[in-house]
Amino acid sequence: MEQPEPLRICYVIDNLSRAGTEMQLRLLLQSLDRSLVTPHLCLLNGESEGSRGLEPDDITITRLGIQRLASFSAFVGALRFRTFLKQNRIQIIQSFFPDSIRFASPIAKLCGVREVLGTRRNIGHWMTRGDKRIAKFYNRFFIDKIIANCESARQSVIDQENADPSRVLVIPNGIDLKRFASCSTWRLKDRAESTTVGMVGNLRPVKGPDLFIDAAKLLLQKDDKLCFKIAGEGNRSRYQQQINELGIQDQFQLLGSVSDIPGLLSTFDIAILPSRAEGMPNAVLEYMAAGRPIVATQVGGTPELIQHDSSGILTKPESPIELAAGIQRLLDNPNLAEQLAQAAQDGARKRHDIHRISEEHTTLYQNDIV
Repeated sequence: MEQPEPLRICYVIDNLSRAGTEMQLRLLLQSLDRSLVTPHLCLLNGESEGSRGLEPDDITITRLGIQRLASFSAFVGALRFRTFLKQNRIQIIQSFFPDSIRFASPIAKLCGVREVLGTRRNIGHWMTRGDKRIAKFYNRFFIDKIIANCESARQSVIDQENADPSRVLVIPNGIDLKRFASCSTWRLKDRAESTTVGMVGNLRPVKGPDLFIDAAKLLLQKDDKLCFKIAGEGNRSRYQQQINELGIQDQFQLLGSVSDIPGLLSTFDIAILPSRAEGMPNAVLEYMAAGRPIVATQVGGTPELIQHDSSGILTKPESPIELAAGIQRLLDNPNLAEQLAQAAQDGARKRHDIHRISEEHTTLYQNDIV
């Protein structure tokens, strides 16, 4: 029996970076079975040195150089994108982020692309009334299916955009387990040793770094051998000022961007994520893969990753007191911390291996085209 040709799929995103959605796309591109899928990457802008440095070297990449959708460069980019779709006989496009979805979806439909996929990777906390109206219009006329990364994101699409539930699917985030194989096994520490409580997340209010800083102050009132770290880009001066005002600058470090996340997580005794809103957080997936005990707020898709008292500790959002109490509980119960860390790691291995996630994407693509 003759082997069918690989499906020709174009992924459209604004730029590449080390942030969550971009990282998930890069992982997907690396893990797709090339005998089944021929991927192409289209970047709405893609001209920065940082974006270029993250481009995969084994797929076709088109940079459109568009900075704003309402511009002459967007018109020129639309003509180039149309030509690209025709020349490469693209069968499916999958777009990420509002600008890329709004740009690519109608052009793809006009060019006769068989299947146009959108994505939702958060609970829409950022959406204005105008955003919701645009999304409803696009869902009705230009988008065939929407891939959400967790059930809470899926439900947000249905509620906020009046999307047909049958056309909103869930494929969770994946993780490259091999990358975290080098992480040291979590061990019980002598209380005389310094204990590190850390967070990976950009310094943005939605991630709750201010809540972590306030919780650290509460914990240091009981134990001055603790140290705290945040790895992530953003407005460091704002949060450094908060740290200084609380007088905990000797115990709290803002590390900025860290490229070796597995190496960093090996130094964490407890990993936290105090977000105010989430889709399916990559940071928690990384904590799981690294086998760290986790304290996180019960928002978005986080409860779909870890279960309270089974594979982590979940706390209410916006509460430094509850966050500190969850961390203190693990400090006081190292056997519990070890059990939760192992359960979290087992969960990452069973459900979130990127190869399994890429197979789910491929199955969806095949079902849409056949």
